[in-house]
Amino acid sequence: MAPSGSGKKTLIDGLGEIQHQMYFAKTFTSRARRTESEENPKYEFISFKTFEEMTARGEWVEWANFSGNLYGTAKSEILTALQKPQIVFKEMELQGVQQMKTFIPDEKLTIIYIDAGEWSELRERIIARAPITDDELELRRQRYEEEVKFKPEAEIIIANHNGMAEAARANFKAVISGVINSLNI
Repeated sequence: MAPSGSGKKTLIDGLGEIQHQMYFAKTFTSRARRTESEENPKYEFISFKTFEEMTARGEWVEWANFSGNLYGTAKSEILTALQKPQIVFKEMELQGVQQMKTFIPDEKLTIIYIDAGEWSELRERIIARAPITDDELELRRQRYEEEVKFKPEAEIIIANHNGMAEAARANFKAVISGVINSLNI
C-alpha cells in the first residue's frame, strides 16, 4: 500500500526472478489507458458500466473510487489464488487495504507501506510520470493526506524517498524473499 507516485511499480519490477514465485492479483479499472507512459500489465481495463455491474453482483473483495475512476480486486482473483501454496500479491490503495483486512485473516496478510516522503516529493514524481490536471493533482494530494495516516498500521514500512530507489528495491526484495522463505514455497 502506498500513495500515488511512491514507486510501487518500480519496487515490484525490482523483485526480479522471485516474481515467478508469486501470484499478482489483477486490478480491474474503469480508468482510461495512459498513452504517455507504460501501463501496469496487471491492470484489466473495463468500462464504467461493466465495473458497476460487477459491483451490483458483489464480485469485488475490495474496490474504490479514486479520482473519479473505479478500481477493484475481484473475489475470484484472490480466492482462486489462495487455493494454491503461493503468495498472492496485491498493490492497492487505503480503502482497499481496509476492505481486504475484513476478508483475509491477519495471520495470512502482510501489509507493506511504501513511504516516499512528503507530498512535495510525490507531487514531483506524479507530474513527471504523465500529464495530469490541477484538479486531479489536488485529489491525489487529498488522498495522500488520508493514506499517510495509515502508515503506523502497516507491519512493514519501506522508505523510498528521492535518491533512495536502490536501497528501497533491496529492502523490498529482502522482505518479499523473507515471506516466501517463511512459507517454504
